[in-house]
Amino acid sequence: MPKPTILLALDPHSAAFCAAIKRQLQTSSTIQSSLIQTYTLNWDGQAFSFSPELNQFADTSFNLAQTHNKTSASQILTSFTQAAGKLQNQVINLLKSVNQSPEVIAAKRQGLEISSGHQIYLMLSASNQLARGVVFELVRLIRWLFSTHSPDIPYSLEALLLLPELFAEVTTADYSAAYALLKELDYKMNTGVVVAASQRATPFDNCWLIDGRIGELKDNLSSYADTLAGFLTVEAQTSGLLIGAQKVRGKIPAYSTFGYGELFFPKEIAMKRLSAALAADIMIKQFLPKVEFAPETNRKWLLDAKEFVLSEDFSDTFLELERDNGKPIWQDFNPRIDIRAGMSSEYGMELQRAYRQFENKELLSYKRALENSSKQVQTTLTTFLDNTINGYADASKSGLHEAVMLLNRLTYLYLELQSDEARDQSHNLITELRAAEAFLDSKLQVIIDGEKTKELLNEVLALKLQQQQLQDNFTQSSSEEQQQEIQTINEQLRTVITEYQKASNLEIAQANQIRALARTKAREQAEKAVVTSLSQLTATENQLEAAVDRKNELIAEEKHFRNQHLIIYPTLLGALLLGFVILIGIFSQSTLWLLLQKIGENLVTYLLWGTVAILTYLGLVWLKYSTTIRDRLLKLQKQIKRLESSLKANAVELRRSYNEQLKLEYDFYAQNLRVETLNYLIRTAKQRTETLRQTLDNFSQIYNNLVQEREQAKTNFSETRLTVLTDTDIDAYYQTFLASNSTEKFIQEKVSRSQSWKISAEDFKNQLIPFAQKQFDQLSNLSIGEVLKKSDLISANTATLRLNQLHDSANLLLRLQDIDTNLNPTSQRETNLWVAPKDKEQIFGHYSRLSRTLTALEAEDELRLCILTRSLGFPAYFLSQIEFYRDCYERAQSEQKESDELDNIPDLIPDEIGSNRELILAYSSLMLAIALNIISQSQGEYKVKGQLLGEDREQIALALATEFTFQELYEEIRESIEAFEHDLVYQNLQKLGNTLANDLTRNERKILDNLKKEYNPLN
Repeated sequence: MPKPTILLALDPHSAAFCAAIKRQLQTSSTIQSSLIQTYTLNWDGQAFSFSPELNQFADTSFNLAQTHNKTSASQILTSFTQAAGKLQNQVINLLKSVNQSPEVIAAKRQGLEISSGHQIYLMLSASNQLARGVVFELVRLIRWLFSTHSPDIPYSLEALLLLPELFAEVTTADYSAAYALLKELDYKMNTGVVVAASQRATPFDNCWLIDGRIGELKDNLSSYADTLAGFLTVEAQTSGLLIGAQKVRGKIPAYSTFGYGELFFPKEIAMKRLSAALAADIMIKQFLPKVEFAPETNRKWLLDAKEFVLSEDFSDTFLELERDNGKPIWQDFNPRIDIRAGMSSEYGMELQRAYRQFENKELLSYKRALENSSKQVQTTLTTFLDNTINGYADASKSGLHEAVMLLNRLTYLYLELQSDEARDQSHNLITELRAAEAFLDSKLQVIIDGEKTKELLNEVLALKLQQQQLQDNFTQSSSEEQQQEIQTINEQLRTVITEYQKASNLEIAQANQIRALARTKAREQAEKAVVTSLSQLTATENQLEAAVDRKNELIAEEKHFRNQHLIIYPTLLGALLLGFVILIGIFSQSTLWLLLQKIGENLVTYLLWGTVAILTYLGLVWLKYSTTIRDRLLKLQKQIKRLESSLKANAVELRRSYNEQLKLEYDFYAQNLRVETLNYLIRTAKQRTETLRQTLDNFSQIYNNLVQEREQAKTNFSETRLTVLTDTDIDAYYQTFLASNSTEKFIQEKVSRSQSWKISAEDFKNQLIPFAQKQFDQLSNLSIGEVLKKSDLISANTATLRLNQLHDSANLLLRLQDIDTNLNPTSQRETNLWVAPKDKEQIFGHYSRLSRTLTALEAEDELRLCILTRSLGFPAYFLSQIEFYRDCYERAQSEQKESDELDNIPDLIPDEIGSNRELILAYSSLMLAIALNIISQSQGEYKVKGQLLGEDREQIALALATEFTFQELYEEIRESIEAFEHDLVYQNLQKLGNTLANDLTRNERKILDNLKKEYNPLN
């Protein structure tokens, strides 16, 4: 059952260690790991406080030389005791936070059963003065708070002691301080600490000891952190230690140690590494292969660019620019206005009105139609361009790069420089733009002088040919002169190309200026033509009117002539003849009758002559009419007809002039749209180029990120937390996978190259990553046991090796002596294995052969195998280096002249088994021999029977106890001492104490006091 746990660091090194453990716990997915809270005790020299900010107070150097505190443990204890009252509330809040943490609340909301008990670990460096000074008072405070405020809450208070071997630059003083702490701890574990007036309790329910079994903390922090994190996670599920049940040589077996090993399947890391590797390979193999530049590939791109602009799709699309639904947009200006005589002014005005109306209505509609057609053409050409890009992209794996190269050729400003010969007519969108700009040159009579650019182009092509010839003949053994010649040609070529580009730019600028002036001139000429036609129309009409007036005058004259010669003159003649006859009748009727008879008789003759006379008269009249009126009238009629025809022609010319003027504006507008369409297509091509480049850059960034992600997806493991699959194993599996699965599957099923540049990099990545992850979905449901059985992931030998490594990694973190185990049957090594139910039979079968005390427990996580090895309940003297610790302690104590309260505390090591016992006996014998003058001192040196022993009493005692050559002398000294009476020995010991009062070390004074007690006659 998950149990809320507090891990409290009591010194800066422990805080750093706890911070590392916390980081490891945060990566764990178990419920127990989320219920572990970490704090540190901070002391600034004045006040104590608890803080969850471990890094703020941590010392990650793990160097004891940097943390030697001048303040003693006793002074720190005094300060802590004084501050204990203020710390009570902080400790209460800290203990309350265990069950009130968001993690505990969230677990309970999920229906998980959480233990009501508390697990509290105090981690401290055994040699740290701060930890030593506060640990027992803090334990008393915690015990007291639980007994008074929460007596019904079960809890366990345990210590995690970090021994000096874990740290760097350890000194004798550090070992001495560690031994002193262990000595005091062992004493208090026996006697207990005062919790209340009538209540004592052991300081800790268990004391876990850790030394440098793996190595120093600084170099192996991750391994130790993995071990402690695993221990804290699984220890709550095991049974604890019952302290005081049995003693060994009078020493309480209150100490324990552990070893933890974990074998895990890094599913997330493996999936991430595999999917990142596959995604990166898809990118580099299907989207990012670069095309090698060569002359033949350049020629191919030039031909493809030429094919693009000369294709029927491109040409036919451009023809649709001046068509609307298949019909020409332009319709001539042809108003239904007829000119009539004398109405030329009205006709001109009507025609001008019709011109304005056409200009404001039909011409605008034509322009709108051109705009619509232009947009349709732009859309069609853009689609054609995109289809060409798509075709290039899908044609080969380097299609995206090739599409960029094609677009570069399509929009290159100086494409002619890419050709090898002048007769090669290169074509691209820029050349088409130049042709479109020159479309009206013949109509506008524009002539562009391109001789200079032609000369420079020919010079460039000649230099390129010369350069190619030199490079073809160039070898490694070519002379410096040839190399210099090639360099000279290259410099000349760069210079001429620069001059050509400047000349070409100048020519284009001049051509634009000339065309602008030509347009202005064409507009002026069109307006002038209209004015001229209108003037001619008016002049012709005036001439016609004058001719018509003259014609009317001639017609009036003709009428007068006819009246005069055909009416008036004959009438007068008839009247004269009639009057003559009447007069004759009046004056002579006979004469009248004679005349009438004669006429009657010659009537025919008279009629004939009368007719002849009349005809003659009429002839004379016609002759006069013809010569004086008729010829002039005919000429005027011809002139009038000619003027009428001229008038109609002038009217038609005026209408044509208006039409030409309107058509000129239409042509200019269409020309602008033609150029604008090409410019739009060029801009679109450049945008597509930039889009493709950005896409390739994005793809490169995605690829780099994937490679980095793959590199970062490493199976982080340590000596105690092992991975079943290493990076090498994962990579080997990936190579096997790649051999049977093509990267083309992605472009076939998900995103083709032609689609890739049209979507955002984020959308592309959202397609790529899930696809790559899906290819390895079969790994997501595997338990660690299934991984070990999966031959394509890991071989059988490697699987066995991993299981054996896990067993070895769970070795105890403390070196123990294999002594007195028969006296402590409860202190046995036990091994607990956490394994998923479905893997239990497989894994338990393997480990049962390696450990007889194996207990299998059900694991929460199917991806982990955990082994916890514990050695519970052994006395402190089981430590393998305990003798060294005590030696350092004794040496440190011997340098102190003042007594220490620890002197009255029993030693950690029983007297009957300690290697120090012989040294104490030898030292005691030496002090007795000096007191009894068996050993004499002369000039600072000690002698016995003339044999020189030395000046340093400690070294003499050590030699007596350990060196073979001194054993006979040592036995003689002991026999000599036994010959003296106890009273005499006691008196001489007192004299020696007085004589050497200022010269005795603290240890010698202690030995001397013990001897006095032994030889005191009153005892």
